[in-house]
Amino acid sequence: MLPELDLPTVLILHKLSFVVAGLCFIYVRSQSRESVGLGLLAVGFFLVALASILVGAGSLLQARAYVFAMAGMLAGLVGYAVFWLGMCRISRQRKRNREWLVLALPVVICLLIIAAGLYDLPHSRTIAFQTTAAALLFASALTVRADNLTEPLPVRKPLAMSILIAAVLTLLVAVGIAFPLKAMNIARNAFFASIICHFAIAFFVMALVKERTEERLRGLVGLDVLTGVPNRHSFRSRLPETIRYGDAIVMIDIDHFKRINDTFGHLAGDEILARVARELFTRIRPLDSFARFGGEEFILYQPDIGKEEALAFADSLQKVVSSIAHVMDDQTVTATLSMGIAVGDEKTSTAMSLLKKADMALYASKAAGRNRLTLYRAEDFVNEQFMRRNNDT
Repeated sequence: MLPELDLPTVLILHKLSFVVAGLCFIYVRSQSRESVGLGLLAVGFFLVALASILVGAGSLLQARAYVFAMAGMLAGLVGYAVFWLGMCRISRQRKRNREWLVLALPVVICLLIIAAGLYDLPHSRTIAFQTTAAALLFASALTVRADNLTEPLPVRKPLAMSILIAAVLTLLVAVGIAFPLKAMNIARNAFFASIICHFAIAFFVMALVKERTEERLRGLVGLDVLTGVPNRHSFRSRLPETIRYGDAIVMIDIDHFKRINDTFGHLAGDEILARVARELFTRIRPLDSFARFGGEEFILYQPDIGKEEALAFADSLQKVVSSIAHVMDDQTVTATLSMGIAVGDEKTSTAMSLLKKADMALYASKAAGRNRLTLYRAEDFVNEQFMRRNNDT
């Protein structure tokens, strides 16, 4: 029977698990630079490992050991905060500057410890550290799981579960320290079990990057040959069945496209169509879905964007497209867009119902003279047939 590992040995292995997992993140980042957040995950784990080194150095110095301990506490909490930030980035594949505010949490916690005079009490510091770290890990797990609605990948569930278990184990360390007589070995066992969790997190993050890459490769099959953007079939496969509050669908139509074809020929029309498609496609967010819906019509799905941001984004697309000068037979042609937007609310639960509303809003834009943007409001669409008549392309 193998001898039981003592706590110092477990702590060394625990520290090394952060370093090894961080190196895994760096390696994957070097192979897949499109995955936002891997660098932050590595930095977060390295900072937690550094925290353990600082605390260990402080224990060797009798005088002012609490200075190293507080520095280690700050580094470790910043590490967990950066880990949460990195997990948000890699899960959502987009950046939100306000997420950096989480870095204020470690500073606040350390200041509270100092203000309460607990900086020289190892047990109090450790309990505060482990509890805060557990909260950040819980938040990371919830983020990964919640984003499954916008990007359903099989690996999200085990990744979220690994982070959740790591959070529970981190909390158990605090319990073991707070009640040493009732839970004598709980801290050591929790530290040991969390080593496996760190490797599991690294493994499932690598799997997430792999699954996301494979999903993108499958998407190449669903490209529209003429424009190079996703086709209608590809769009429908990416559209979730359930719409959340704040999700938006935008229907887009190039105005008077038939007139362009009749005047300059179909080759010229195809050239304009392809250029407009590329301009639209290159400006969407990483998690948005865009496709040529048919003819000169395009469709855009934007998860969790909200009404105001969706309107502002659509308006910017209109301005970009209308500013492009297409030279055809020594003549300058400007393409304009008619657009219809529908945003998910409490009464809209399916993608098809939201798409129908966006289509009605598009026809309203065309009926009102084209080159405009219409937001679907139920009270404005009492008679759908009226909105659809006299809207030939």
